[in-house]
Amino acid sequence: MSKATQGETGENRNGTANWAAWLQENGARLLLYARQQTRSEADAEDVLQEALVQLVHAVDSGSFQGGAQQWLSYAYTAIRHQAMDKGRRAEVRKQYAEREQDGMQEGEADEPWLHCAADDEYLRRRVEDLLKKLPKEYAEVVVLKIWGEHTFQEIADMTETKLATITSRYRYAMQAMRKALDNDPIEH
Repeated sequence: MSKATQGETGENRNGTANWAAWLQENGARLLLYARQQTRSEADAEDVLQEALVQLVHAVDSGSFQGGAQQWLSYAYTAIRHQAMDKGRRAEVRKQYAEREQDGMQEGEADEPWLHCAADDEYLRRRVEDLLKKLPKEYAEVVVLKIWGEHTFQEIADMTETKLATITSRYRYAMQAMRKALDNDPIEH
């Protein structure tokens, strides 16, 4: 399709969004963020799918404000909200069932967050371990900043948190990761 037939929002003359190209470009970073927000790979995939369906419905219904350039921010926010809802529902089920799921959660904790073909397995595990040791709010900012390639302002908007808080979380996360690496350096 030529640029003359395709608008700025990635839509063709029939109004059908160019979802495939958008997902190809952003799918991996959205899945990474979903992994960071959930307890398992399956939950991450579910949350991502729910968020994408929510985005499609918002765009198709005309309730979405903005063009394709805002889809990514909307998707990150939707993932975060879907993950929180999923976590609340899981907690309620856990309380009603009055049983521990520690064995299952321990097995799921070993699933990798970062899937990068170019990364050495050792480095991936080290970075993943460092992220998992951080408070969840700190790890969230690091993932969005580095792998999501967002500005601090975008992260603040997505998480509905003050900009100063976001920058502080990032700074504290980097300090904690540096300290951990000083105590146990990465082997080359």
